[in-house]
Amino acid sequence: MKNIRNFAIIAHVDHGKSTLADRFLEITGVVRIGAHEEQFLDRNPISRERGITIKLAPVKMVYNSYILNLIDTPGHVDFSYEVDRTLACVEGVILLVDATSGIQAQTIANAYKALEKNLVIIPAINKIDLPSANIEGTKKEIADFLGIKPEEIFEVSAKTGYGVRKLLEAVIEKIPGGEDSIKKEISDRMMVKDEERIRALIFDSYYDSHRGVIAFIRVFSGKIKKKDQIKLCNSGYDFEVMETGYFSPELKSNEGIFAGDIGYVVTNLKDIHQVKVGDTMVAKNDLATPLPGYKKVKPMVFASIFPLDTAEYPNLKKALEKLYLNDSSLTFSPIYSQALGAGFRVGFLGLLHADVVRERLEREFNLNLVLTPPQVEYKIVGGQFAEPYVKVMILTPNQYLGAVMKLCEDYRAKFLTMDNKNQISLFYEMPMSELINDFFDNLKSVSSGFASLDWEFLRYEKVEADRLTILLNNDPVAEFSEIVVKERAQSRAVFLTRRLREVIPRQQFEVRVQAKFKGKIIASERIAPFRKDVTKKLYGGDRTRKDKLLEKQKEGKKKMKMIGRVEIPKEAFLKLFKKNG
Repeated sequence: MKNIRNFAIIAHVDHGKSTLADRFLEITGVVRIGAHEEQFLDRNPISRERGITIKLAPVKMVYNSYILNLIDTPGHVDFSYEVDRTLACVEGVILLVDATSGIQAQTIANAYKALEKNLVIIPAINKIDLPSANIEGTKKEIADFLGIKPEEIFEVSAKTGYGVRKLLEAVIEKIPGGEDSIKKEISDRMMVKDEERIRALIFDSYYDSHRGVIAFIRVFSGKIKKKDQIKLCNSGYDFEVMETGYFSPELKSNEGIFAGDIGYVVTNLKDIHQVKVGDTMVAKNDLATPLPGYKKVKPMVFASIFPLDTAEYPNLKKALEKLYLNDSSLTFSPIYSQALGAGFRVGFLGLLHADVVRERLEREFNLNLVLTPPQVEYKIVGGQFAEPYVKVMILTPNQYLGAVMKLCEDYRAKFLTMDNKNQISLFYEMPMSELINDFFDNLKSVSSGFASLDWEFLRYEKVEADRLTILLNNDPVAEFSEIVVKERAQSRAVFLTRRLREVIPRQQFEVRVQAKFKGKIIASERIAPFRKDVTKKLYGGDRTRKDKLLEKQKEGKKKMKMIGRVEIPKEAFLKLFKKNG
C-alpha cells in the first residue's frame, strides 16, 4: 500500500480535467502521444462535444514504481454525490482552476468536500498558455480560499503539457499511501483487528449484458478475489464474485484487489439498482456496519417524454430501458396523454442530466421526442403542499453584487450569509422550482457571464400552492397543467394562456383558453374562429336573406362549439415547450 497513490481531479466544468488526464496517461505510458482521441477518458461523444465529464472514469497508471489510481470526476452539480463518494475512495485531489475564468462555485463546493474528508489538496492553475490567462489573480483567489502561499500553487498547461510532469510527481510526494485511508474512513468501532476482513466502497457501476453489474470499488481492508461470497450492506443483496481487476482504462482481470487499491468486481447481478453508489461490500456472513456516507440518490426534476410519432412508443420504451440499465439515478413510468398519446414520466438528477438523456435518446436511438418542461415534485404533508428547497452558493465579482442579490429576491430566495474575498460568495435557501425556471440563464445575464453557482438539496418545506389547470372550452388539458405556488399563479396563468393563444391554430369555432387556480378563473384568452362568408353567393335582394344565413351560421358554430374538441397539433406543444423551457 505504501506505493499506491489514489487521487482525483476536481474542477469546474470545462476547466481542463480530462485534458490533464490525457497528459498523465501519456507520461505514464498508458497511451501513446498522438495515438488516441482527446479527452480519452470521456468515452461518450456528448461529453467530448460539450467539454463536460458526465461519467466518472478511473484508470491505473504506473510511474517510477508507484501505482497511481486516478479517478476523473464529473464537474457538474447534478453529479455531486458521485464526486462525494469518489472523494471517499482517495487520499488526495488535484484542485484544477482555469486561469482565464478563475475559481468557480462548483470548484469551491467540491473543495469543501475534500477538506471535510481531510484529503491532501494539490492546487494547480490550468491554461496558463492562453493570452487571456490571469495567472497572478487566479493564484491569489486560490491562495485566499485555501489559506496557502501563492508559490505553493502549480502552473500547468494541460493542452501543451507544460508543468504536467512536475504536477504528477507532486502527487507521489504529497499524497499519502493507501494505508492511511483506513484510519480516515473507518470509525473506531469498525477498526479491523483482523485485517483480512473485507471492507470495500462502491463509487460507480455499470451494466454488462453478459456479466451483469460491474462495480467500481476501493478496498479499505482485506482482499476480494474470484469466487468470494460478498454481501452489499445497504441493499442487502449478496453474490459470488465472478472476476476482479483494474482499469487500464479498459477492464484488465487480475487475481484479486488488495487493501488500499482501486478496481472492479463482476457481480453477475442483473439490476444496476441493486448495486448502489456509496454501498459497502463485506464478506457474506460479516455483520459489520457499512462505511459512512451512503445515501439513496433520488431524482430532483421530472419531465414527460412522448415520441413525435406514436408508432415509436415501443422504441422509446426499449431505449429508456437500456439507459436505465446503466443509469441508477434514472427513473421512468408510463403515462398517457389525450393530446400526445403514450409516453413516460421520467425523473432526473437535474437539468443537465435531463438534457443529456434527451440527447442520447435522440442520437443513439434515432428518436424524435416531445419533452415537457422539467418540474419539481411536490409532496403532500399534513394536507398541504410541500416543495423541495435547496441551498445555493453563488460566486460573483463585486460589481455585480446588487444585480445578483436582486435576482435572488425575485426568485423567492432567502438570504443566509455572505463571504467577501476576491469574489463574493452568497448563500441562499431557494425553492428548487425557482432554480430550474431559467434562474441560471438570468444569473449569467445579470453578471455578464461571470457568476457561477452550486446547489445541494436541503428539505421539503410547506407552501401555499395548488394545481394551475388550463381549460380549453371548459375541458382541462393535463399536459399544460402544473402545480404552482400562490405567488407565481397569476403570472404563470397569464403566460400560459397568452402563449397557447399564439400556438393553437384557429378552429371552426371560438376557443376559450382559461387558467383555473383554487377554483377560480384567473386568466383567460380567446382564439377567434374562422369565418366563412356564407353570403358570398347572394346578390341583390333585401337584407333579410343575408341575416337569416348569418343567424344559421351562428347557430351552427354554437352547436360545433358544444360537441367539437379543440384540435391541438403536436407542433403547438413543441412551440410552447421550446419557448417555455
